[in-house]
Amino acid sequence: MNIRYDIDKENRIIIGIVSGQLHRDILLNLLAQLRIISSNNRGCNLLFDLRQTALQASQMDMYRIIDVVSAIIDLKDQLGDKIAHVVPEDKDRVTHAEDIGSVAAIRGLNYQVFTDIERARNWLME
Repeated sequence: MNIRYDIDKENRIIIGIVSGQLHRDILLNLLAQLRIISSNNRGCNLLFDLRQTALQASQMDMYRIIDVVSAIIDLKDQLGDKIAHVVPEDKDRVTHAEDIGSVAAIRGLNYQVFTDIERARNWLME
Protein backbone atom coordinates (compact mmCIF):
# COMPACT_ATOMS: atom_id res chain seq x y z
CA MET A 1 0.00 0.00 0.00
CA ASN A 2 1.32 3.38 -0.99
CA ILE A 3 -0.20 6.68 0.22
CA ARG A 4 0.93 10.09 -0.98
CA TYR A 5 -0.49 13.56 -0.50
CA ASP A 6 0.06 16.46 -2.88
CA ILE A 7 -1.09 20.01 -2.26
CA ASP A 8 -2.32 22.13 -5.16
CA LYS A 9 -2.00 25.49 -3.40
CA GLU A 10 -3.13 27.50 -6.42
CA ASN A 11 -6.49 25.69 -6.63
CA ARG A 12 -6.67 24.92 -2.88
CA ILE A 13 -6.93 21.13 -3.29
CA ILE A 14 -5.43 18.41 -1.12
CA ILE A 15 -4.89 15.34 -3.29
CA GLY A 16 -4.59 11.94 -1.61
CA ILE A 17 -3.22 9.32 -3.99
CA VAL A 18 -3.47 5.70 -2.89
CA SER A 19 -2.39 2.47 -4.56
CA GLY A 20 -2.51 -1.19 -3.52
CA GLN A 21 -4.95 -3.28 -1.49
CA LEU A 22 -7.50 -1.11 0.30
CA HIS A 23 -9.08 -1.92 3.66
CA ARG A 24 -10.57 -0.08 6.63
CA ASP A 25 -7.34 0.31 8.60
CA ILE A 26 -5.53 1.74 5.56
CA LEU A 27 -8.38 4.22 5.00
CA LEU A 28 -8.32 5.29 8.64
CA ASN A 29 -4.52 5.71 8.44
CA LEU A 30 -5.00 7.80 5.30
CA LEU A 31 -7.48 9.99 7.17
CA ALA A 32 -5.18 10.32 10.20
CA GLN A 33 -2.49 11.66 7.88
CA LEU A 34 -5.08 13.95 6.30
CA ARG A 35 -5.85 15.40 9.75
CA ILE A 36 -2.28 16.70 9.99
CA ILE A 37 -2.12 17.93 6.40
CA SER A 38 -5.50 19.66 6.51
CA SER A 39 -4.64 21.45 9.76
CA ASN A 40 -1.79 23.15 7.87
CA ASN A 41 -3.90 23.73 4.72
CA ARG A 42 -7.26 24.79 6.09
CA GLY A 43 -10.13 25.35 3.69
CA CYS A 44 -8.78 23.16 0.89
CA ASN A 45 -11.12 20.88 -1.02
CA LEU A 46 -10.19 17.22 -1.03
CA LEU A 47 -9.56 14.77 -3.86
CA PHE A 48 -9.10 11.07 -3.04
CA ASP A 49 -7.56 9.28 -6.04
CA LEU A 50 -8.20 5.58 -5.45
CA ARG A 51 -8.01 4.45 -9.09
CA GLN A 52 -4.93 2.29 -8.42
CA THR A 53 -6.43 0.40 -5.49
CA ALA A 54 -8.10 -2.98 -5.07
CA LEU A 55 -10.98 -3.65 -2.69
CA GLN A 56 -12.42 -7.06 -1.86
CA ALA A 57 -16.21 -7.39 -1.80
CA SER A 58 -16.08 -8.67 1.79
CA GLN A 59 -14.58 -5.32 2.84
CA MET A 60 -17.51 -3.26 1.57
CA ASP A 61 -19.97 -3.50 4.45
CA MET A 62 -21.85 -0.49 5.78
CA TYR A 63 -20.09 -0.49 9.17
CA ARG A 64 -16.75 0.12 7.48
CA ILE A 65 -18.29 2.84 5.33
CA ILE A 66 -19.69 4.58 8.41
CA ASP A 67 -16.25 4.40 10.13
CA VAL A 68 -14.59 6.09 7.16
CA VAL A 69 -17.27 8.79 6.79
CA SER A 70 -17.16 9.49 10.55
CA ALA A 71 -13.41 10.06 10.31
CA ILE A 72 -13.98 12.49 7.42
CA ILE A 73 -16.72 14.29 9.39
CA ASP A 74 -14.19 14.88 12.18
CA LEU A 75 -12.16 16.92 9.66
CA LYS A 76 -15.11 18.89 8.26
CA ASP A 77 -14.11 22.17 9.92
CA GLN A 78 -10.60 21.97 8.46
CA LEU A 79 -11.63 21.12 4.89
CA GLY A 80 -13.16 23.14 2.06
CA ASP A 81 -16.70 22.59 0.83
CA LYS A 82 -16.11 19.68 -1.55
CA ILE A 83 -14.75 16.15 -1.50
CA ALA A 84 -14.14 14.22 -4.74
CA HIS A 85 -13.70 10.43 -4.62
CA VAL A 86 -12.14 8.99 -7.79
CA VAL A 87 -12.38 5.22 -8.32
CA PRO A 88 -11.64 2.75 -11.11
CA GLU A 89 -14.32 2.23 -13.75
CA ASP A 90 -15.65 -0.90 -12.09
CA LYS A 91 -19.35 -1.32 -11.27
CA ASP A 92 -18.74 -2.67 -7.75
CA ARG A 93 -16.19 0.03 -6.90
CA VAL A 94 -18.46 2.81 -8.19
CA THR A 95 -21.40 1.39 -6.20
CA HIS A 96 -19.25 1.18 -3.06
CA ALA A 97 -18.04 4.77 -3.54
CA GLU A 98 -21.62 5.93 -4.08
CA ASP A 99 -22.61 4.23 -0.81
CA ILE A 100 -19.90 6.24 0.92
CA GLY A 101 -21.17 9.35 -0.87
CA SER A 102 -24.74 8.70 0.30
CA VAL A 103 -23.66 8.38 3.93
CA ALA A 104 -21.46 11.47 3.54
CA ALA A 105 -24.36 13.49 2.07
CA ILE A 106 -26.62 12.46 4.96
CA ARG A 107 -23.91 13.72 7.31
CA GLY A 108 -23.76 17.09 5.49
CA LEU A 109 -20.75 16.68 3.19
CA ASN A 110 -20.67 17.78 -0.46
CA TYR A 111 -19.21 14.49 -1.70
CA GLN A 112 -19.11 13.37 -5.33
CA VAL A 113 -17.89 10.14 -6.96
CA PHE A 114 -15.96 10.16 -10.24
CA THR A 115 -14.11 7.72 -12.48
CA ASP A 116 -12.34 10.52 -14.38
CA ILE A 117 -9.67 12.51 -12.50
CA GLU A 118 -10.02 15.62 -14.69
CA ARG A 119 -13.78 15.82 -14.14
CA ALA A 120 -13.16 15.54 -10.39
CA ARG A 121 -10.55 18.33 -10.44
CA ASN A 122 -12.83 20.56 -12.53
CA TRP A 123 -15.70 20.02 -10.11
CA LEU A 124 -13.48 20.92 -7.16
CA MET A 125 -12.38 24.14 -8.88
CA GLU A 126 -15.93 25.30 -9.78
